[in-house]
Amino acid sequence: MGALPAMKWKFGILAGAAFSLAACGNQSFQDRAIGLMLEEPNLAHAAGQFPRFAPLLAAKRGPALDVQIVQSGLRGGFLRESTQGTIESWLGNDGVALIFDRGVLHGTRGLGAGMLASDVSASANAILAGRSGEVDRIHTFLNGNDIAVIRAYKCTIVNEGSETIQLDSGATSTRRMVETCFSLDQSFKNIYWVDTSRGRIVQSRQWSGEFVGQLAIQTVYNF
Repeated sequence: MGALPAMKWKFGILAGAAFSLAACGNQSFQDRAIGLMLEEPNLAHAAGQFPRFAPLLAAKRGPALDVQIVQSGLRGGFLRESTQGTIESWLGNDGVALIFDRGVLHGTRGLGAGMLASDVSASANAILAGRSGEVDRIHTFLNGNDIAVIRAYKCTIVNEGSETIQLDSGATSTRRMVETCFSLDQSFKNIYWVDTSRGRIVQSRQWSGEFVGQLAIQTVYNF
């Protein structure tokens, strides 16, 4: 992706249909994500601005995330709402939320039958360390009957070396990491670009589940 002019995208246009979330199980890996949920997205505010978003925008603290649903082309901006340990929750102005563990997608809210929570700590550790190898993932999705479904994946992570990408702040030296995952009936590939000077994932393409598919995510510093 090329550089993005400051404030050239609309915050929060990703929302599709609201989806009622059933109560999650008591799995320990879900606890941190569930603790971040102050309330579920209410898309009645989508035409205006979700109440929790206004103070984030007024604070003018960066960075932001520019996110695109690859399949549909829908695109929106997100601001960081909260941090709890290694978990960060990012909010769009219509209440859609994306939750990350050190830049690796951990959960979604307000994007239909999305990812409730996940254990991606092994992936995050390897990706940030630039380490190739085998890791395990666990995802919890909500199916059409409001039932939480847990899936386990075996993933292979490969360090593909250095790559310079363009962010809105200019050319950025990164390390490209590719993660390929398989379960009994699903497979997906994620790509991460790690800023070697900041030690953070600044650009990625990550699978969010069958309902939405791949998300293209880029950090925006000058918003």
